[in-house]
Amino acid sequence: MGNNIVSPAERLFLRENILKKYCQLVGYAYDDFESRLTGTIGHYERISDVMADYIDDENNLSRYIGPIGESPLKIQLKKLVQGRDEEKKRYLRDLKSFASANVLRKLIFYGSGEGEKSQKEEKMSFKELFITACYYYIGVDRADFLRRAPAASSRKKGGGTIETFSQGPNDLSKGETVSVFKKQRGFSLKILKDTDEVDETRNALQFGGEKVALNRGNLEPDNFTITSQVQAEVRLVDGQWYIENKSKLKTTFIQVLTPVKLNKGDVIIMGNKRFLFEE
Repeated sequence: MGNNIVSPAERLFLRENILKKYCQLVGYAYDDFESRLTGTIGHYERISDVMADYIDDENNLSRYIGPIGESPLKIQLKKLVQGRDEEKKRYLRDLKSFASANVLRKLIFYGSGEGEKSQKEEKMSFKELFITACYYYIGVDRADFLRRAPAASSRKKGGGTIETFSQGPNDLSKGETVSVFKKQRGFSLKILKDTDEVDETRNALQFGGEKVALNRGNLEPDNFTITSQVQAEVRLVDGQWYIENKSKLKTTFIQVLTPVKLNKGDVIIMGNKRFLFEE
């Protein structure tokens, strides 16, 4: 497997967009998270977990085919989507295995010139599947970036900015200015005591955006009953908030406080027993 030579401008582009995607999925404010980012491996383990979970979702494979141009990669991905499940799963497993915490730290932290071990080289080398995984994760065609890169300058102090890339139909930027007066939708979660009273000693958890992934990292970092990947996803659809279980153990529940519509096949948990609802 070959290596990809990655220029400083491309490293900065990937760094910014990987962090923005991570913050979008877990509900962090990008500027705050980026300002607190250090070389501590824990940061990159959490990013790697979320990235692996995103890659593991086979629906994202079909979505990625749309924004990329005609190329050997697009042909390969189309064959995978239309082919056998085993081949598709093997490819995604290989892809996410290259997005390790150590390699992400090399790209995001040391590759941006931070830390004592800062890389002084003009260019750095990364495995081909790692770079593919990065672009797959942020939903951008690398060939498109490389075509436009000569006109882009790096985001170092005193420099310009890398040209805005559209990342699909839900991307708000599309090269346009977003009004500073437009209020971002979001929601909060207040932490309850065992008595069902709000724990006033702890701040409410604030989440911005119309689609937020919840996990241990942004809910309660020391609570190992919550998965470190994605426990649940909350999204806004036609003005209504929806929650979807993402835990492989199906351990996301809503306490019934008002009448709730039941559908055939729903699972009701009462006490320590699970009951399947049938009409």
